[in-house]
Amino acid sequence: MSKKKVDIPKLKIMVASTIYGFEDHLEQVCSTLQVYGYEVWNSHFKTIPVHPGKSNTENCLIAAKKCDAFFGIIRPQYGSGIIGATSITHQEMLKAIELKKPRWFIAHRDVSIARQLLKQYMFDEHLNPIAAFTYRETRVMDDIRVIQLYNNTILNTVPAVERVGHWVDEYFRLGDILRCIETQFSDVDRVREIVKQMNQPA
Repeated sequence: MSKKKVDIPKLKIMVASTIYGFEDHLEQVCSTLQVYGYEVWNSHFKTIPVHPGKSNTENCLIAAKKCDAFFGIIRPQYGSGIIGATSITHQEMLKAIELKKPRWFIAHRDVSIARQLLKQYMFDEHLNPIAAFTYRETRVMDDIRVIQLYNNTILNTVPAVERVGHWVDEYFRLGDILRCIETQFSDVDRVREIVKQMNQPA
């Protein structure tokens, strides 16, 4: 008697990014991950499981908590869904970091360049924020919190020797993002093993 084949559930990967002006790129990112065999969660892609009794922020943070893997795209545009001090996208990425999710990030080149140029005005030699620093929206980057988000993802306040999970790739064109996705996610078995390892009790 032949054994019944057991279907392995697809890995649920959340793609977190601001949306406006980036819709076509997100479509290609999410579609590529679908082709690789993932269940993709992304609000623009209409695939976030929504509880109608919860707020948009709550639904997004629940998705960040329940996904198996997390892919964050940091753009020079901070996003319109700002609740309190941070945008929803920023909160999603912070949640993935807090929960030590298997996570991958990629940031636009303009963000890393702006960070290098502005950090001497934003922070003192001990990395403490300089209160007098102000920033006005520019065509390159609309909100200084983009740099704060980048610093969060690279674990900027953690001593360098103690940092784990702080790799952030850089992109300039869509092709750079797709190449990163191919490198990190095309081998689903590899990602599944990483998820398994990182979910084991300490």
